[in-house]
Amino acid sequence: MSFITIILVILIISFLVVIHELGHFWASKKNGVRVEEFGVGYPPRLFGKKFGETLYSINLIPFGGFVKITGEEEDENNDVKPTEYDPHSFSNKTPWQKSQILLAGVFMNTLLSFVLFYIFFFINGFKSFYIPMIFDHKFKYGQEMTYGTVIFDMEEDSPADTAGMKPGEVILKVDGNEIKDVTGLRENLNGKAGKEVEIETMDISDPSGKKINKYVLSPVFSEEGTDTNAIIGVYLGDAKAIYYRNTLEKILSGPMHTYNMLDYSVSSLKNIIGLSFQTKDIEPVASSMTGPVGLFNILAGIIQSKGTGKILNIINTVAIISLGFAFTNALPIPALDGGKVLFRVIEAVTKKDINPKIENKIHNIGMIGLILLVVAITFRDIKIW
Repeated sequence: MSFITIILVILIISFLVVIHELGHFWASKKNGVRVEEFGVGYPPRLFGKKFGETLYSINLIPFGGFVKITGEEEDENNDVKPTEYDPHSFSNKTPWQKSQILLAGVFMNTLLSFVLFYIFFFINGFKSFYIPMIFDHKFKYGQEMTYGTVIFDMEEDSPADTAGMKPGEVILKVDGNEIKDVTGLRENLNGKAGKEVEIETMDISDPSGKKINKYVLSPVFSEEGTDTNAIIGVYLGDAKAIYYRNTLEKILSGPMHTYNMLDYSVSSLKNIIGLSFQTKDIEPVASSMTGPVGLFNILAGIIQSKGTGKILNIINTVAIISLGFAFTNALPIPALDGGKVLFRVIEAVTKKDINPKIENKIHNIGMIGLILLVVAITFRDIKIW
């Protein structure tokens, strides 16, 4: 991995975090809360200049950024007491104002997804990349185009593996016959074990849709079934592309696609959690999570890739990651923005202030849990890497 690739990945991740913090900054100013510092990177500080009441700083550790808001610690820590009433303190704002400030980062990451998806669709003719469908899902907006013969995985040393076929390719034809689904593939392979067949595929990662590959291989007898059954050792699934065709869909393609991707993510998460409960195994949930190392590798892989679709792939991936940041931070989990908002909602409904000391303990427990989870995922990602 080159030095330039590492720098670019750091810049992308930092940009997403700074955009998030910019939301907190903007909402704080809008609600009359004093912002003491807006920092890019994390201390120690390299450079800082004060404009008005806010210090703008550049810091040594280049991952992300932060916003220091007056009174936020007072609101979360019972041991910190203001000496006098400060109308510009976060702790003295209403639950609704606090919620606006807390959720503004989520809003900014979502808005960034809108913008990036607009750019992506404008360049790509208002057609999405093909999305591997882990679970069956119907997208609410746009028109779907489905391939039912996408290679998700293959057996080691199988005819497909030996021939050089790769996950992400769509099987289009066998000996010139068009293939639309798994049944069609089986029918066209039956009786051909030990005989050479020509298989035509398309790489769905190529945005032009013109990257066609041809392989000549010999299927083998299936271990299950009759002597006429033949296999090439691939596991197939569906992939869908979404088209935004009419004028209204094109105008709203940014928010529409953001909704589609968020809806699919939520639906997939429900199915994964359900599968874990059904199998009494945490592995489905664990394998669906990506930590800092995994995220780094995904971005690095795209940056180092070749081809005309590289820029489009970067734009699409950054939009999805930004949406992932927004979704994760909005979850009602202690220590996350959504968890903090949940306490503000309880205060608004009950019209009673929650004991800051109790809330702070809950958030600390949540933070410890999140750190342990990130560490576990990071070790797994390093092992895979």
